[in-house]
This record gives sequence, structure tokens and C-alpha cells, in this order.
Amino acid sequence: MNKPVAHGRRIGFDFGEKRIGVATSDASSILVSPHATILNDDQLSLKLKDIFTEVQPIYVVIGNPIHLSGSESAKSISAMEFGIMIKSYFSGPIYMVDERMSTQSAYSQMREIGKSEKDSKSVIDQIAAVTILESALQNEKSGSAVGILI
Repeated sequence: MNKPVAHGRRIGFDFGEKRIGVATSDASSILVSPHATILNDDQLSLKLKDIFTEVQPIYVVIGNPIHLSGSESAKSISAMEFGIMIKSYFSGPIYMVDERMSTQSAYSQMREIGKSEKDSKSVIDQIAAVTILESALQNEKSGSAVGILI
């Protein structure tokens, strides 16, 4: 059974060393959509501030790329550091969400519609971010923890 959720947009990130996929929900948390893929470069903070100004989320979820065994990976630490950076200008909750297989799922979805990995590079991170945010919303609606609060 779905529980009522707070009104407001949410934002999800698929963090990568080169690119970061961004997805957003509508204010009613019914629809999650790809938003952007941004380069992880020296302009990252500025790009993120622009996205936060536009979206004005009530919370943030970041995919946590833990190992299949459940143990933390080096990429998990980088994703956590990304979350800590966001805390410098976003005062709402920031959650880490298990993202095992989100990118693989995104590639699978692209293959199903006839797109190759090469053709999919520009949107694959966004689709992974959609998967991450949908997972968090499903947790929220079921009354489970959205993710691990940082």
C-alpha cells in the first residue's frame, strides 16, 4: 500500500567520475524524468547550483555504487564526497541509495529500443538517475527509508 508523500520535487543523481546523470520528479512524485547529463569538471558546482535553483527539490538522492556483495567501493566514497559537496549549498536531506545494476538496467533499456551503447552515451547516465530516483520514491511510498541519510 502506498503512503502519502510530501509535496515537492525530488532530484536524483547517478554520479560518475566523468559525467553525472540527473533526474527529477514532479511535485506530486508521480513522474520521474531524465533532466540532464552534466560533465564532472571544474564547473560542476556552478552547474549544480543552477539545477538546484531551477528544480528546488525537497530532497536529493545519490546512487551509491556498492559492490554486489554489499561492501563499499572506491566509487562509493567518491559519490559520498559528491553528496558532502552538495551539502555546502543545499540544506535539505541528502540520501545515498543502493544503485547496484542501475547503469546495467539503463543499458538494457536502451538495447530494447534498438540503441547501441555508443548511441546511448549521452542519455545513459540520465536513465540510471531515473532508476535511482524511482527506487527512492518507491521506498518513500512504501514507508521504508528513502536511503541512508548523509
